[in-house]
Amino acid sequence: MAEPGGPPGAALARRLRDLRLRGFPGVKLKQLDLARALSEDQPVADSTLSSWENDRKPKPPPPNRLRAYARFFATERSLEGGDPHLVPLDELTPSEDRAREELELELFELRDDAGGAAPAANQFWRFDDDAPITVICSDLRKSDQVKLGPLSDEDNPNYAELYSYGDLDALEALLGHLHSANPDTFVRRCRASEVSSEDLLNHLVVLGGIAWNDVTRRLIDMGKLPVRQVEDEKIPSGEVFEVVGPNHVEPFLPRWREDDPGTAENPGVLLEDVGMLARLPNPYNALRTLTYCNGIHSRGVLGAVRCLTDSAVRDDNEQYLEDTFPGSRHFVILMKVPVLGGQTISPSLRSPDTVLFEWSGDPRGN
Repeated sequence: MAEPGGPPGAALARRLRDLRLRGFPGVKLKQLDLARALSEDQPVADSTLSSWENDRKPKPPPPNRLRAYARFFATERSLEGGDPHLVPLDELTPSEDRAREELELELFELRDDAGGAAPAANQFWRFDDDAPITVICSDLRKSDQVKLGPLSDEDNPNYAELYSYGDLDALEALLGHLHSANPDTFVRRCRASEVSSEDLLNHLVVLGGIAWNDVTRRLIDMGKLPVRQVEDEKIPSGEVFEVVGPNHVEPFLPRWREDDPGTAENPGVLLEDVGMLARLPNPYNALRTLTYCNGIHSRGVLGAVRCLTDSAVRDDNEQYLEDTFPGSRHFVILMKVPVLGGQTISPSLRSPDTVLFEWSGDPRGN
């Protein structure tokens, strides 16, 4: 076992490094070889393993990765044939399975002892500089399609400001995680029409598309993304995404029951929306970030938020982002957002065909 000491999570980081270098007698595994073995279940980069072994800035792996470590190091048969690999669980002998359970318990105890470290599920929404965060929301007062009720009237004694906010489901899910991951940070939510010059210097999170959020259109233009959102007469209830390449434009459309989008007043039954998740440097302050959670409809916005807030998928989705864009502050993903029985299903980025498009504009990974 590694010696105690260091920041929360350091003991786990040292134990993972110790397993790689001394887990099998006389064998020192390279990070690349171990990453390839662990990638049999789900892809992982060797640079990610390096971050898990860093005892100065620990980043505990998600639970599924610790289970894979325990399974790999439970048996020397993981090295048979010359290429490190995961032995299927149902092929482990009783003694190997006991070793797996004991190692898994040890690793999870070390992860629990790392309580001071930021939870893996909140890494994406954690801003280490503790700078203020501004959440910019769509303004339903800008919509010709939405009729606001009397409680959205400021002269009404029962006035509630949130009645004029779009994407309330997404806002609720997001705010909880922002406060949890940044407990000492000021988080302000506002409608696009209320954004101040001071707000624009903070970490920015923009919810919603261009129809009800003027700030979205302006920031997308400034970010020079290869994705734009445009009106399409075939989709009267929202604005579609287009990926613009050197010699082509590729549209991404929602999917409807019987391929019938209906009308703006009477839309068809939505089966799949399209969501957009993007992170960039804030164009008004390069020391801060800009994050988009966008969609053709509100279902897509909610899916973009829930892919990194829903406990069922968030850990693995965060790992997917780390594997795909290691260390990057400049990427965009378009994803399918399923709708079933009126409920928005949180996207799993590793599920087949979920990711429609992905792009990183920063080859340096900054």
